[in-house]
Amino acid sequence: MGIRELITFRISGRGVWGYEFYDEARQKIGSVSSSVSPSLPVRIESQNIHWYSRFEMDTTIIPGIGRRVHDNQTGNEVFRLIYWRPGLYQVRSNSQSVQVEVKEGRYLFGQQGMPATALSERIPDIGWQPASSFEYEAYFKTTFYEKVNEVFALMVLSFPALRFY
Repeated sequence: MGIRELITFRISGRGVWGYEFYDEARQKIGSVSSSVSPSLPVRIESQNIHWYSRFEMDTTIIPGIGRRVHDNQTGNEVFRLIYWRPGLYQVRSNSQSVQVEVKEGRYLFGQQGMPATALSERIPDIGWQPASSFEYEAYFKTTFYEKVNEVFALMVLSFPALRFY
């Protein structure tokens, strides 16, 4: 069991928003992005993963409402984010279900009554930022307390961009 920490930067540019994810070696491992538009999909990508999620912004948020994430090549649902109440979500796929609790600006991922698998928390600054034409802001540090696969890691990292407000 090795603890792994990843850094999320929030990016903004002309008509674009999103997050980029970096590992301990400062290598980009993935991103979530979209154009500033209520109808364009959110894109979630890494070297091996290409997903998208559409959600109508005028949808009423009620307990049980879900947001689906699909594989870009097959169109198949990869996972579904379900809102239960303020601060409580569930992420479901064909093979697993994970509870997400939002507490004091932190996101805890895991099974109810069990130790957290991952924790994302806001950070003020980390002393470096990627070289780019975008404006970057260090935003989250995500700590994985157990070894997880790339699909689970990208789901955790993309949660803040997909959750219901």
